[in-house]
Amino acid sequence: MTRKVALVGGGALVVAGFVLALFALALPWARYRLAVDVPVDGADLDHSGGIAVFQLELGWWYVIALFAVLGLVAGAAAATGTAARGAGVAALAVGVISMLLANLVGARAAGSSVDTVVSGLAMVDVRASRGPGVGYGIAAPLILALGGALLSVRTQRK
Repeated sequence: MTRKVALVGGGALVVAGFVLALFALALPWARYRLAVDVPVDGADLDHSGGIAVFQLELGWWYVIALFAVLGLVAGAAAATGTAARGAGVAALAVGVISMLLANLVGARAAGSSVDTVVSGLAMVDVRASRGPGVGYGIAAPLILALGGALLSVRTQRK
């Protein structure tokens, strides 16, 4: 593999991974639907919405891991020689951990749905499902880390 291929390919993967990371942080990771059925006339409630990664349990750990991958990729791009290769390998390791953490956060968000609950006079129905941000959140750290690994081999060994 030539150095130019590593530079161009690594740069393209880092840009794609950064865009995926922006999507992962901007899009909801969970969607919920809350339906309350009250036998009183006109008091029913039907509400749905999205939950960002920051609002989920363990979500901040994912964000910190994603920023760590971004920092290691920047280190792999800026450094030369052994330091660049070390940052590239560390980016791969933290990227895999971030990917697993994103999967765990998404599974916990979707698994926390509650069936219909009868509470006094009202019936409350809460449903949660995975949002589109989970897929981007799983892909972003790994694409970033692969780009960082390619950028780390762009220079000659010293």
